[in-house]
Amino acid sequence: MAKTGAEAEANLEEEPSGSKAGRILLFAAPVLFAIVLVGVLLTLLNPTARNSVLETANKIPVVGSMLPKPTYTPEQQAQRQEEKQAASAEATINQLKTQLEQKNTELKTAQKAQADTQTQVDALQKQVDDAKAQQEQTAAAAEPEKDPGPSQQVKQLAQTYGSMSASKAAPILETLTDEEIAMILGAMSTEQRSGIMQKMTADKAAKVSIMLKSAASSEALETAANKARAAANNSEQPAQAATSTTGSLNQDQLSQTFSSMDASSAATLLIQMAKTNQAKVLTILKSVDDSTRSSILSQMASTDSETAASLANKLIGG
Repeated sequence: MAKTGAEAEANLEEEPSGSKAGRILLFAAPVLFAIVLVGVLLTLLNPTARNSVLETANKIPVVGSMLPKPTYTPEQQAQRQEEKQAASAEATINQLKTQLEQKNTELKTAQKAQADTQTQVDALQKQVDDAKAQQEQTAAAAEPEKDPGPSQQVKQLAQTYGSMSASKAAPILETLTDEEIAMILGAMSTEQRSGIMQKMTADKAAKVSIMLKSAASSEALETAANKARAAANNSEQPAQAATSTTGSLNQDQLSQTFSSMDASSAATLLIQMAKTNQAKVLTILKSVDDSTRSSILSQMASTDSETAASLANKLIGG
């Protein structure tokens, strides 16, 4: 029994080494068989297929190290190089496409942000423009309306009277209505107006001063003068006709004044007066001597032939 037990122990000690060898052979045999089989197949296959098999087999960890490397002809190597370059180029193109898509996405985002910013800027600018327009409207409403000044006709009358001496202009102006005097004096400078008013009667100067002070604008003065002239023409026509034939002192003053003026200034003044009251112009022309009248009418004809002809006809008819 003791021997039997010793033999059993000896057998147990010998089994592991034998079983290890068996196991190695068990695993090595298929590998070796595969290698032999691959070798046989490589000899039977064409070069292209053989290289494909070798490429695949070389990727196997244990088997690949035991097999030869694929062999390529120069044409095959060139073809493989082209394929690698094409694959690399395709990979680069795909990468660039990905980057391009990313950039396009970023660009669209930036454009949207810019559009939003521009919308905000436009809205703010509109608010600024509206506020500015409102401010201008408010300022225009608060600012008093500017006086456009006297008309060109009144300016010419004022210039004509202003070029005369105050002692000569005052008697002529006093033959007009108070409103007409205020209209003409209002278009003069302060110095000219002061000199002429000093030569007027105190009552006339006071009335004209009040009208000048109360007038809202030059246009208001002209409107008042036109109304006064229309009323005077309707109510004072007989008195004017009587004055033109009686040779009163006022007529003598007018005769002396216009006789001492140069024909050009007198003609300009009378043309302007004729536009509002031809009766007074006829009175003045009748008061001067023939030589002065001839010179004045000659100058009037060269400036305004229609007015000169009308006055001449009335002088002949009167």
